[in-house]
Amino acid sequence: MTKLTFTPQEQRAATKACLSFGGLCVFPQKPKAIQAPYSHVSFETPEPENMTVIERNLYSVDAVDHEWRKQFFADLPSYLSKYFADRYIAIFKKKGRTQANTYLRERMGGELQRRVSLVLYRYRQLPTYNKIKLMSEDEDVDQCDFDAASKQGQLAFDLEKVEIKKPKSRLLAEMELDELKDMAFKISQIMNRRFNLLNTKYAGETEEEIDEGLLSIYEELAELTLSFGFVAPCKKKKPKNRTAQDVYGDIFRMLDEHFWLKRLKKARKIMREHLAIAMGQVSTRASAYCSYDCVREHQEQQRKNWEYIQNQILVDEETQEECSMEDMVLKSVSNPAIRRHELMTRTRGCENIAEEMELCGLFLTLTTPGKYHNSYQRGGFIPHWNGKSPRDAQVYLNAVWSRIRAKLGRKEFRWFGIRVAEPHHDGTPHWHLLLWCKPEEKEAIIKIFIDYATEEDKHELMTTGVFDYSARCLVKPIDQEMGSATGYIAKYISKNIDGYAMDDEISDETGKPVKDMAKNVTAWKSRWCIRQFQFIGGAPVTTYRELRRLANLDKAAYMEILHSQKREELLATYRDMTANDMGPHLPNSMLSKSAIMKRLGDAYKPTIKHENNSVVQTMESADEGNWQGYIMGQGGPFVKRAELMVRNAYEEQLYSSRYAETVRKVEGIFAAGEFIKTRVRTWTIQNKVKKFDEHEAEALALDSSAAAPWSSVNNCTADLKKDRQGQVSDKLSTLLTPLGKTAESLDEHALNAFMKGSTLNLHDGRRVKLRSGYVDMDGNVRPPELIEVTKEPENLSWLDFNGWPDAPTDTNSNEYQQPDLSIFQDCDFGDDEWPLV
Repeated sequence: MTKLTFTPQEQRAATKACLSFGGLCVFPQKPKAIQAPYSHVSFETPEPENMTVIERNLYSVDAVDHEWRKQFFADLPSYLSKYFADRYIAIFKKKGRTQANTYLRERMGGELQRRVSLVLYRYRQLPTYNKIKLMSEDEDVDQCDFDAASKQGQLAFDLEKVEIKKPKSRLLAEMELDELKDMAFKISQIMNRRFNLLNTKYAGETEEEIDEGLLSIYEELAELTLSFGFVAPCKKKKPKNRTAQDVYGDIFRMLDEHFWLKRLKKARKIMREHLAIAMGQVSTRASAYCSYDCVREHQEQQRKNWEYIQNQILVDEETQEECSMEDMVLKSVSNPAIRRHELMTRTRGCENIAEEMELCGLFLTLTTPGKYHNSYQRGGFIPHWNGKSPRDAQVYLNAVWSRIRAKLGRKEFRWFGIRVAEPHHDGTPHWHLLLWCKPEEKEAIIKIFIDYATEEDKHELMTTGVFDYSARCLVKPIDQEMGSATGYIAKYISKNIDGYAMDDEISDETGKPVKDMAKNVTAWKSRWCIRQFQFIGGAPVTTYRELRRLANLDKAAYMEILHSQKREELLATYRDMTANDMGPHLPNSMLSKSAIMKRLGDAYKPTIKHENNSVVQTMESADEGNWQGYIMGQGGPFVKRAELMVRNAYEEQLYSSRYAETVRKVEGIFAAGEFIKTRVRTWTIQNKVKKFDEHEAEALALDSSAAAPWSSVNNCTADLKKDRQGQVSDKLSTLLTPLGKTAESLDEHALNAFMKGSTLNLHDGRRVKLRSGYVDMDGNVRPPELIEVTKEPENLSWLDFNGWPDAPTDTNSNEYQQPDLSIFQDCDFGDDEWPLV
């Protein structure tokens, strides 16, 4: 092969050509450091739209796993997702991305998502923020007409083409009280507008047409109420027996804002507590029986109720006699101690009746199948929990007991007793029953009880191949040698009221003191509207209380006579009464007038006159607190209501309720057909502040320097109001001056609202409130005071499954003496009036 040769000119030309071609090509080179700052780079991924505040915080920490994280936070309420988001961010910054994602998978994935989904599905019909907002906008005629505005040339663009960002729908459990009030108002407006349309649609001329129209209006309003997830109010459950007169009050309720607010508040509490159960907050490891929030809210409501009672007085309309409402409540069955005494008295009376009739006692325990329980006692979720609430479990127990009672009735077995409902550690209720029956019928009753108690999910009781009913029900015959029947039930009565005489007792289920858990049990029954104690058979306790009231009426007149006598006269009466007593007598010098009156009052026995001796004995037994004598006088433990010797007499007050309904109040008793009035005085509740205003007005009327004398034409209300505002302004000046404001800078509306009890927010974060003045029991005038209001932050530490803090303890010795205040219950719904669908 011949070797090619090039001349120097050709070589130079080839070199220039290669250099020119190389400038058009790019060859791999070593990367150079970029000197420009990161913020100037334009290849960033755009931020997703429609993110919530919580999602935005998570995205700012880790944008890579944003789409994967959505599955854990999508359906969770914001007040719960916020805690998990904060925990995720903290772990991410401290331990890295891997540990943070592991936390989400273990704590929020799998079983927890299933449990939360089950609970949220049950409340899917409840109104949400967006649902009510859209319904209000559809029927709102006062909104701005944008189309008309554009025709006038005020807008130069088409609003229909503007994409409006859809807000996230807020669940009822996420809303605050102000939002609930707004929602209640909007729902009432929706109902009122629908009522007006229906009123025009079903307008009639004759009375029959009007009545039929009212029934049709009620049915359509009830259907609309059902669409909100609430059961419509219904005075009569059976539609065929329902008349137009019966639905008046129900229609008024569905149109009333206060009715909806009460139901929304109750539904919100129920939903939050049910979600707390799903999240594992209610258990031995967290808070037994109910959540921390439930206990805190219940105690706060009890405190408000007690403050209200302390600020009220009772005034006799006829004599203007005044007495403290606080004293009256402490003397009633609203006091836990008195309620416990009455329950023990009734239980002991039933036992005495059983001994007299030679009946045998049975102590029975009834609980629910495993699918109603949500967590193990040792810790951990139960995988086959079906999402049922404690209220659903109570409905199941009621249904089982109804079938048992029906079977015993068909067999013509006679029995009576008491039922106590109490919670397991996870809030699921179970029943303890103390029954007395004939000895020859005992075995048949036990068999019927076991058969119906184990009828549902019977397969789960065959774990070892042998049928074992002990996980579902227990049967224990009462052995008099081991203890009385009252002793069996006394522990359950005490620990479900105030834990009296159980200071050293530790709960086997929770491992905590029984007395400390009494407040949890009270909050639990209030939240789920569960009746704790129920006596089965015998005469009603309301008649028993009315008979005791009748005896007290005579004693009150007797004490008035003693008050009018001198000490010497009382001493002579006392010596005559104790003349035949054995033993030494106290000398006269040691007996004061008050001591003599107390001894005479304790020895007083009312004289009851009636043609029927059985009625007299029944009344005397009730006055003595002899439940056995009262029941036997009424006809025995198996008496029917229609055959009672003494019955309550009721007074019907037409159109006396808020919804123009007839109100029935106890007026007296019917004793063998004869009416005896027990409510002889009419009391009204008045605020102590009103009395304070009257005392202040009297003082100013006597002071010539304050104002002109009071007369029929010259009243100083405006001057008093102005003076009081001036006093409040002086006190506010000490708080507002350091902040650069003055009390005079407050407008009249803000100052009036502040004086009526509203809270004033200061710039430094503090909140102050005006405590109203009042007159105490000794007649001393207590002026208004400025107090600082502190709001405790919401405690969400229970959501940390790595270990919850210990249950909060209260060292206040008066904790278990505060009345439960049954007349101001949180729940106004009975067993058959559960508000939710």
